[in-house]
Amino acid sequence: LLTFRQGQANLVEVTLPADTPLAGRPVRSVKLPVDSALVVILRGGRVIVPQGDDALEPGDELLFVATTAVEEDIRAALLH
Repeated sequence: LLTFRQGQANLVEVTLPADTPLAGRPVRSVKLPVDSALVVILRGGRVIVPQGDDALEPGDELLFVATTAVEEDIRAALLH
């Protein structure tokens, strides 16, 4: 979506599918790669600044800041 700092970091968007196994799980339980940070959850027109206890829901749009090297690792952690 966006590139920061001369291509070293990107804004990465992942939408959780309807059948996500992460539904109901708190943000803190998701194992994300090093060099990535979940910065916002977009849900039904709302902007949620994620806290560890916030539960994920199907259809959530998750925005991360991450290095280019770990973009696919983020998707693997959330979608597989």
